[in-house]
Amino acid sequence: MFCKSRNFLRLRHLFLIDTKCTSTVVTFLRKPVNKRVSEVFQKHENDILFSSYMEDHFLKLGFKRGRALQNMIKSKERKMHLDSGKVKAFPLALKYVSSPEDRENYEEVTAPGNNKITFSKEDEEFLTSLRTQEMRKFREEVSEKKQPNWLQDYEYFDEDENTDVKYGTPDPSVPISKVPCSGCGAQLQCAEPSLPGYLPSEIFKKRNIAELQTMICQRCHFLKNYNTALNVSVHPDEYLEIVSSIAHKPGLGILIVDLLDFPSSVWADVHKVIGEKRPLFIVGNKVDLIPKDCRGYLDNIKDRLVDEVLKKGIQEENIKHVALISATTGFGVEELITQLHNKWGYRGDVYLIGATNVGKSSLFNALLRSDYCKVQAQDLVKRATASPWPGTTIRLLKFPIMRPSDYRLYVRTQRIISERYAKGQEEKLRRIQANKTGSVEHATLIGHIGQSFKPDPQEVRDSFAMGGSNVQSQGLNEDSPTYRDGKWCYDTPGIILTAQIHHKLNIEEILMALPKTMLRPRTFFIKPGMSLFLAGIGRIDFMAGRQPIRLIVYSSLRLPILVCHTSKAEEIYADLLTTDALQVPQNLSERSKAWPSLQCGCEFRVTGERSAITVTDIVFSSIGWVGVNANDDEIALKVWSPDGEGVFLRTPPLLSQGFRLHGKRIRGSLAYRIGKAFIKQ
Repeated sequence: MFCKSRNFLRLRHLFLIDTKCTSTVVTFLRKPVNKRVSEVFQKHENDILFSSYMEDHFLKLGFKRGRALQNMIKSKERKMHLDSGKVKAFPLALKYVSSPEDRENYEEVTAPGNNKITFSKEDEEFLTSLRTQEMRKFREEVSEKKQPNWLQDYEYFDEDENTDVKYGTPDPSVPISKVPCSGCGAQLQCAEPSLPGYLPSEIFKKRNIAELQTMICQRCHFLKNYNTALNVSVHPDEYLEIVSSIAHKPGLGILIVDLLDFPSSVWADVHKVIGEKRPLFIVGNKVDLIPKDCRGYLDNIKDRLVDEVLKKGIQEENIKHVALISATTGFGVEELITQLHNKWGYRGDVYLIGATNVGKSSLFNALLRSDYCKVQAQDLVKRATASPWPGTTIRLLKFPIMRPSDYRLYVRTQRIISERYAKGQEEKLRRIQANKTGSVEHATLIGHIGQSFKPDPQEVRDSFAMGGSNVQSQGLNEDSPTYRDGKWCYDTPGIILTAQIHHKLNIEEILMALPKTMLRPRTFFIKPGMSLFLAGIGRIDFMAGRQPIRLIVYSSLRLPILVCHTSKAEEIYADLLTTDALQVPQNLSERSKAWPSLQCGCEFRVTGERSAITVTDIVFSSIGWVGVNANDDEIALKVWSPDGEGVFLRTPPLLSQGFRLHGKRIRGSLAYRIGKAFIKQ
């Protein structure tokens, strides 16, 4: 643990500087420390009070100290003693599957008791044939990779290869098709790679309309298969124009809110964009990532969600239902479908609305494979491209809604009742396992999305390859009697909110800032005159107060935390930008030039209640939030962010009892150990 303790600083200096302790340094360090990082931390060692980056690179000395060295030496001696008595034997089976040259340096191995292991002639023949089959399979795989299939095995393609075939060339003379990409909805074209819907001309011109209906564009292909985002030129006003076009169309709106990023994921005047009298379902997504600070935490989250939505101008009478779901794990989706059937039925179309990266496409995919979609269309409508890269869906995607007739609702209800007992037992078992092991995996909210009417199985294949012309399906014919008068569920593009910080990040930084599991809080004991950095994205200064406060950080654990003296905060930040210690932004010369400077986003005063109660949340939009715990005292805080944007105050807080999740205080440090994700029940 990197802390201000003088004993620790001397011990750290010993292991970093003393050349006699080279072998000990290798054991002590978890990861190699960049030389520039060491120089910066040595320069500011009197002003940097805590760094989780150094925590990850050193043995946790903050609470072990002198005893750590003794334990390390004992462990080293024990390992050397065990290694000295081990005899590494060559497996006898390899004697029969390797060449004589490979075996000449090995002796025959006998089993315990000096009983020699022998194989029958049939066993030897079997092992020899097995080796032959494996080698043949390996050669076939190698021979296939010698002929690269562009965009399917693009990592094997060498652009400098001497060949007459040109891969991925645009052809401006070919007109844009009227066929939308089944991943993002943009019209497929081969004229310009920087525009949405692009396909290389070598692929585009060889496909007819029926084949194009089953394909996705180059951008969606890279997102799905390689997690790589290709830049496209789409102005933010075009997104707003598309969504505004539904303002005068009747239908139900499902407003999706990111529970890790509200109120910032609900834009101002949303009611004017989608229609002031439109009936709405308010859906809070990513509830599986929220820590459980008390028994009724879901009700508290729902109340906070409704309060923030009403502040944006939405009328309470327009809200028909409020739901908390996880489109990724399926939690709450079945209940949402039931409410859609009961409270909306088949009266009109349904629109999924929300900002970028709130999970609209994930919910669209979940509903597509559920009882909410017509059975005949489930194999004809391709899934939307879901990605952490903002602005993935470019045009309207849709699937036909199943008419909830009495018979269908009866069959669905019987299925849900039959599954109720098994789901209850599974939840009980998961709760017992979570309480016993403390595992976040068992405590995560999970739901099962069933299908009362399953479609006929059809062959699935990737039709994006250069070779082959077989088509999985001919697409969905909207003019057929089955769909002509039906109702549709639309996945709309996400509104790009410039205040959201993730628009300033590249794809690697977004993946680092995106939490994968339930958030585990990190708590810090902060005194007046101290500053807390959340990676290179945010900074909180404790300006004034009679007593120390506690700041509880809810964010991805991959974002490092640093605490320092406020008087040196700007200098330390400038030096750390030239290292890897902040992680975000990345330490790249071109990245540092484009990275916006931290500016004061807001300055406020708040009165605390008790040290164990969170009084307000400081939200860094799309990154996370920091809960403020203070005693009965008025405190002053100053918050910094890139360009001063993306900072919001949330009062009342989302998790008022989040301090219950904290770990033990680390001796001699401002930090607590990483907290729990849930309270045992």
